[in-house]
Amino acid sequence: MAQPLTTTPEVRGQLSSMLAGTAETKADHCRIHGAFANTKMPNGQWAGCPQCVMEDARGVSQAEVSQTSEASTRRRLEKLREESLIPKRFVHKSLNGFEAHSREQAYVLSVCHAYVTKFDERLEQGGGLIFTGSVGTGKSHLAYAIGNALLTGGRVVMGIDVYELIDLIKERAFSKEKGASEREAIRAFVGGLDLLILDEVGAQLGTEWERLMLFKIINERYKQMLPTILISNLEADKLEEYLGKRIIDRMQEGGGATLKLDWGSYRTQRGAA
Repeated sequence: MAQPLTTTPEVRGQLSSMLAGTAETKADHCRIHGAFANTKMPNGQWAGCPQCVMEDARGVSQAEVSQTSEASTRRRLEKLREESLIPKRFVHKSLNGFEAHSREQAYVLSVCHAYVTKFDERLEQGGGLIFTGSVGTGKSHLAYAIGNALLTGGRVVMGIDVYELIDLIKERAFSKEKGASEREAIRAFVGGLDLLILDEVGAQLGTEWERLMLFKIINERYKQMLPTILISNLEADKLEEYLGKRIIDRMQEGGGATLKLDWGSYRTQRGAA
């Protein structure tokens, strides 16, 4: 026999608001259950995650909720990591694992920490980051560490080398499958991705078409207020020449920044520490 619901007045108010179907709603995110439609209650407050509300209403024991939540969160994180395409070498990189040996490195590291802690603002404003510098300065470590931190928080992140990105676009754009098109290929790197990390930008000159595809993805994400991180071995002026001033300017908007890692090899410094 089903057990009667044991609810508090607050929970009953949340349930009635959600069941009414006429209340104002907005897209929201639950750290436990993922994406959901949040409902505004008559008192002006937001109801919160409906699954969390129902668990409360059914009087599920805290231990059971905790166990279920941990399993659900673990499965979601595993899925997010699998779909992120972040290279195995960088899967476990963290900001705390980056050792700053100079004032410049400490500053760059602080910017990266701030980017993670204020990521909600970045989503509202669309600000990105550009990492430039020679090989071995720690650009990829820092960029993917940001991605890993956001993944742990339940954000949807993808990290990919530009040449792999271009190959995927070509594969999709020139496919004979129904619905395949250049537009659909580009859309795959825009919608649903809270953060896109593009590595090896400018490593190969590429054709005009390839540069155009890269421009379209960055520009479309810019228009949708979706942050992008670029990693390049090119110096800042050469990168601007490669991408165009318009893209560089747009990457700086909304709290974005260009971080020049112009110190010596981070790997060598770390090994000597």
